[in-house]
Amino acid sequence: MNLGYQCKEDEDFPVLNKMSEMDNCCKANITLYEKALSLCPKYPNFDGLRLLEVGCGQGGGIEWILRAHSFADVNGVDLVTVNSCFGKIIKGNAEKLPFINDSFDVIINIESSHLYGNCRQFFLECSRVLCENGFLCWADLRYTHQFETIMIEAQRSCLHLITMEDITEQVLQGIESTTARYDAMLQNAPYFIRYFQNSIRTTYCAPGTRSYGRLLKHEKTYVCACWQNYKRIKEFD
Repeated sequence: MNLGYQCKEDEDFPVLNKMSEMDNCCKANITLYEKALSLCPKYPNFDGLRLLEVGCGQGGGIEWILRAHSFADVNGVDLVTVNSCFGKIIKGNAEKLPFINDSFDVIINIESSHLYGNCRQFFLECSRVLCENGFLCWADLRYTHQFETIMIEAQRSCLHLITMEDITEQVLQGIESTTARYDAMLQNAPYFIRYFQNSIRTTYCAPGTRSYGRLLKHEKTYVCACWQNYKRIKEFD
């Protein structure tokens, strides 16, 4: 589950043509994945590369990537594993990834890192399990003043920023689509879940909620970025 992304008028991802009829309800969510991946210099040719999604949830993003792209291997890690996606997803902590050094060429992390207790440690772990010159494709929201800290933490973790985009406006447009779907799911949920609907709608930034207002007023910003792992970390300072 993510907030979604609506392409700009001059933006196109041909790979979205691989979407099935069943995918249409999730188009905004899938497009956010494509936006993040598109910042990687290898995009769209990932032949032979190994990908890890950190914070993959139930694996919807992994299922899409497996169908749409030509990675040699795709894996996911999450604190809670409901669907193992045929063994592709394992339980693990983003701040202590259960993989050996140099295991992956690309890491993708969508709308997850704001929940981590120590984002610097997450960046360090990404650098460790990424091969030399591997890539981290990242999309998330923060209070606008917090991004300077994010940049410093990534740089100190030996991740070199390739590109970064403020995608707040496109995410706000994506929310229009994802909210309709999430609201419908909420209305069909058991009563004890609907009892907390105001809190739940705030989680997915539904229009009219305080979380949506923070994005609208630019108190919070949604950013998409790609870093390259430019050297092996010798010491963890």
